[in-house]
Amino acid sequence: AATVVAVRLFLELTGYPQIGGGSLHIAHLLWGGLAMFVGIMLALIWDGRRVMLATAALSGIGIGLFMDEVGKFVTSNNDYFFPGAAPLIYGVFLLVILVYLLVRRQRRPGPGRAMVIALEEMKGLVDGEADELQGRRILANLALAEESENCDLASLATLIHDHLATNRDLFTEYQPGHWRRLGDTLRRWGMRVGRVWHRRLIMIGLALNATAAVALLLAVVIGLLATDTGTLMQTLAELLQHAASVADAGGVRAQLVHAVLNVLISLTALVAFVLLLSHRERKGMIWALVEVILSLTVLQMVTFYVTQFSAIGPTLVQFVMLVLILTYQAWYLDREAEDPAAHAEI
Repeated sequence: AATVVAVRLFLELTGYPQIGGGSLHIAHLLWGGLAMFVGIMLALIWDGRRVMLATAALSGIGIGLFMDEVGKFVTSNNDYFFPGAAPLIYGVFLLVILVYLLVRRQRRPGPGRAMVIALEEMKGLVDGEADELQGRRILANLALAEESENCDLASLATLIHDHLATNRDLFTEYQPGHWRRLGDTLRRWGMRVGRVWHRRLIMIGLALNATAAVALLLAVVIGLLATDTGTLMQTLAELLQHAASVADAGGVRAQLVHAVLNVLISLTALVAFVLLLSHRERKGMIWALVEVILSLTVLQMVTFYVTQFSAIGPTLVQFVMLVLILTYQAWYLDREAEDPAAHAEI
């Protein structure tokens, strides 16, 4: 995602330069293939956590450079600015997020799988990279492997477990990485904001998201109060004509679909806002979460088609809203369910 945004921004600022001349044009798709090739070779030749991180980074950059030019390869005239390219790129991004969430789900492995995971983690001992946190994961997986019905596997797991448990100095002191420290810092800042202001920020975001629904309700009220039906129909016709005149690559039909989805999702935001205003926080947060997820998936897919990469800004705003809602649920509602006396502030 960062690669696509950076490439589009760079090309826009520099007037879409090309590497090559005449009939020769080295597209950045090729640089993406080179980055993925280097990442694959690193993973095949070397091993270790740092190599895997480098492989992940190079693969992400390579796929970003590849996907950025997808418009050229789904059109007969190699149209880089094909309107369907932006939602296709965004759809692939959402698919990657879905795969990540599915893989990240915590599942209790079987004894055999737990032994494989433990042995895989133990490679860090050879490199001197295994810390205390990794050591706890190794011991936990070895404990699961000891439950195996295979006596040889259980005995081997017990032998390794006992050795590592009595030689904890094999693991280095745990030092949180840059991302973990950044996350901890942001969490501390968020907690300092406090519950009241945290909820207010969410309500402000919901109020802004509900503007389309409020505008529709006002339009309906004005229409019902209008006595001159002919004037009302003329006004609607002028609005449609104006929409057609300003329609870009998305077209009038796409803009109509976008407007309908925007209104429906805005109604969800309006419901969430009313629930939070009436201090029904749990239901309000559920409605808010539904609204943001629908906005990030269904609505933004159409937005990318209608407005192309100008939709990046609204998408980031909705992502911030998602983070605010999820952190509020984790910091206050979930903990309050475990210990109601611990979070009495309303």
